[in-house]
Amino acid sequence: MTFTRISGHEKTIRRLRSLVETGRVPPAMIFHGPAGIGKFPAALAFAAALNCTRVPFVEKTSPPPQEESLDTLFAASEAAPPAPQTAEVPAAQPVVPAQSGDSCGLCNSCLQAKSGAHPDIRIVDTAFQAALLNEDESANLKIDTVRELTRWTQQKPMLSPWKVFIIRDAEALVPQAQNALLKTLEAPPANTVLILTAARKNALLSTILSRCCPVEFGPLSRSVVGALLLAQGAAPDEAQRLAALARGSLEKAAEAGGIIARLAKLRAGDPSRAFKFAAGLPRDSHLAREEVKTLLELALANIRIAWSAAEAGPAKNRYTALLRRTLELRRMADRNVSYMQLLEITLLESERAGLKLEELLGTEVFN
Repeated sequence: MTFTRISGHEKTIRRLRSLVETGRVPPAMIFHGPAGIGKFPAALAFAAALNCTRVPFVEKTSPPPQEESLDTLFAASEAAPPAPQTAEVPAAQPVVPAQSGDSCGLCNSCLQAKSGAHPDIRIVDTAFQAALLNEDESANLKIDTVRELTRWTQQKPMLSPWKVFIIRDAEALVPQAQNALLKTLEAPPANTVLILTAARKNALLSTILSRCCPVEFGPLSRSVVGALLLAQGAAPDEAQRLAALARGSLEKAAEAGGIIARLAKLRAGDPSRAFKFAAGLPRDSHLAREEVKTLLELALANIRIAWSAAEAGPAKNRYTALLRRTLELRRMADRNVSYMQLLEITLLESERAGLKLEELLGTEVFN
């Protein structure tokens, strides 16, 4: 994975590359922003660039993040001249024009990073945890996983100048695991970088956030989402439709595609459509909750559109009441409730207010 393969986020990527060039790398960073916009690929690209054998290693000179802001680090790194080349490329390897601050993608280190086999780049997520603890995959990251991570941080790099640990979806860390992680963040080993990715950084302890340099990733533009969907094989009309529903996220585009596919299977005019649609929720409670929350957010956005377009009178009053009710249901989605019933109530009350399922969920909005 190289930075050149990441679409969007040009300013952020440019700054990350400048950190690689100068070696002013914070020991802990949090890549935060909406889900499905490229935070994790950016973390992988950053790790690969740090350990690429064609990127000169610069001894880290940055102070702890609590002593110097990331904006200051970025400004200093952008002002600093490129690091001098200290080693020649081995003659046995083809010479590839290197992008400043990016990985080459062809050296042994880059190939190992691409295959997920680099011994100095470790990804910590729920799938890794399941293999580590020999148990089924769960929605949370546990303290035992963080303890193992802490043990690894104390070891020296095996092949590369940097050890990089990427905690994917760090909001999945339970409070005990977050407290255990603090010990490493307070005294990070030399040439060790911890990168947390999070769609909801406020789910992390304030003490965690205070010790991580924040790197914000915003939603992708509609044109970028559309281009990425086309590259994945979507038809032009489908890519345009999903990009309009994606709210800047490839993950949301995939969810919208699933919604459209499920609606297409339901016969228009069927009085039980709402129940049949709700019955298609995932059985896993965590996945069901996330899908319902996405559907409710999508519904809120389209109810607001309908409310804005309605003239003063009974229709606008119905949309006002529906908006308030849907906001209440959205708050309930964070509690221990029946997500199927929550979705059924939302769909039925919307139909009573005069919004079809397609209008409520935005599947007729292409512009």
